[in-house]
Amino acid sequence: MRSATMPKRLFPLFLLRGRRLVKGTRFQNHVDVGDPVSQAMIYDAQGAEEIALVDIDATRQQRTIEPGIITAMISTCRLPIAAGGGIRSVEDARGCFAAGADKVIVNTHALLRPLLIKELAEEFGSQSVVVSLDVRRDSSGWQPWIASGTTPLVRKMEELFEELCVMGAGEILLTSIDREGSLSGMDLPLYQSARAKISVPLVASGGAGCYDDLGDLFDAVDCDAAAIGKMLFLRDYDIVRIKAFLRGRGVAVREA
Repeated sequence: MRSATMPKRLFPLFLLRGRRLVKGTRFQNHVDVGDPVSQAMIYDAQGAEEIALVDIDATRQQRTIEPGIITAMISTCRLPIAAGGGIRSVEDARGCFAAGADKVIVNTHALLRPLLIKELAEEFGSQSVVVSLDVRRDSSGWQPWIASGTTPLVRKMEELFEELCVMGAGEILLTSIDREGSLSGMDLPLYQSARAKISVPLVASGGAGCYDDLGDLFDAVDCDAAAIGKMLFLRDYDIVRIKAFLRGRGVAVREA
């Protein structure tokens, strides 16, 4: 259950390609931004709430995220890790939990077969299941895309929300492909539309490039968290200063 009094969460979004982290723009033109283990240590020290780790090639390569990377990360930092990439079954998810993940992130296979969400929620609890939804604007609203933004799903975003929640999604990570990596600000109407349709925690992702972008997000939308990428990795920002800024704007955030 959401609560307006709950502090907002901030966490880095780690995109994994091979054993390295990458950042791109609108899901393309990825560049190397470091080692996941050393980066996890940095954001742990800064006071992030958790880390979202997604292998962006796993589904297309018909495999799952490498469990050893999860284990290596939790051996050096205290942060909870939500991990995803290619998860298509309870057994795939069990491998992530056995490696040390606190949550699993499902995208393509859960959207193609929503019953997967129910199976995961029944096995591990809804609080451990994050459904990632990547969308692009079209003439009639927002269109979901799967397989790391390479394939359109013949469903409208709004049609999916009720089904995802009924099936047992504990959290929805909603990314604007149009804004992702652009550093041009977040698509506030997207998150406002989503907030009106779903009852579970909403994590906004895509487009944050400065302090005001995050302040504007939390002022305009009752979302529960923001997942931050390029703003942290390729600009001179850190979680400590972001939280200080948000407190100054009256946004409740967790202490470091």
